[in-house]
Amino acid sequence: MFASLYATRLFILLAIISMVASAPIPIRRSIRPIIIRDDTSSDSGSDSGSNPDSDSGSSFDSDSGSSSTDNTSVDSDSGSGNSTSTDGVAFAADSSIDVAAILQSVKSATSNPVSGANFGTGHDNNKAQIYQLNVDSSAGGSVYAVEADMDVDCDGTDYQCQGNTDGQSETSYGALSAKRVPFYVLPQSFVDKQNIKGNSLGAIICNNRMFYAIMGDTNGDSPEVIGEASWLMARTCFPSDDLNGAKGHDQSDVMYIVFGTLVPSGIDENSPTIDVSALKELGDKTLKAFKVSN
Repeated sequence: MFASLYATRLFILLAIISMVASAPIPIRRSIRPIIIRDDTSSDSGSDSGSNPDSDSGSSFDSDSGSSSTDNTSVDSDSGSGNSTSTDGVAFAADSSIDVAAILQSVKSATSNPVSGANFGTGHDNNKAQIYQLNVDSSAGGSVYAVEADMDVDCDGTDYQCQGNTDGQSETSYGALSAKRVPFYVLPQSFVDKQNIKGNSLGAIICNNRMFYAIMGDTNGDSPEVIGEASWLMARTCFPSDDLNGAKGHDQSDVMYIVFGTLVPSGIDENSPTIDVSALKELGDKTLKAFKVSN
């Protein structure tokens, strides 16, 4: 009896040992220590998990944002620019100049119409009369104003511009680029009669803004017309209108102020560009002192 009981207990004990031996033993995972980074470390942020090959904000794309030293162009081949600001336009008048006051004074100065200077604009039967202005001596001896439209003149090195079917490879004063130089155009007979100097300073008021330009070409059509400017000048004045050689600004609401004896430095008839900074310097100096006596 005792032998049987002993055998039974031994069997149970062996079974328990077998079960314990076959059970998986849990392995205790090690705990990774938490490291608190000192933000005052001299190299903080130098390896902030970024890919060393990444250029997210760390490099400058020289082809997508670099500014050219020739700051005369404004989206020369598209009409995408639609800002009315003069920011970034190298030939814009200084912001301290009261453009509205100048425009009002010039519009009121109609006492001296120039004889034989009532020209068509090329739009219906619209005409534009040129007036001589009485101004102080700092503006030169021959100052004129005319309010007209603004068609696009591409004569010069860009004579094959969009929409221009009858362009000439040179302007009246050389190889100017219509896409790089702000210039305006006057009728040839007026230039000859009033002794207007080639490349003379002009202040163009359009869209309540004022820009400087040179008289870079003349119109010799028969009959002569008035109200033309270079591609650059036209598209700077009206950046949303996509103006081109076949599409101008038809409204006669552009004021052209001509300083017939003042010519900025930095102009070479063999060069397609001009010294725009010299143009702006002369323009600002002249217009800051500009005062019309009616």
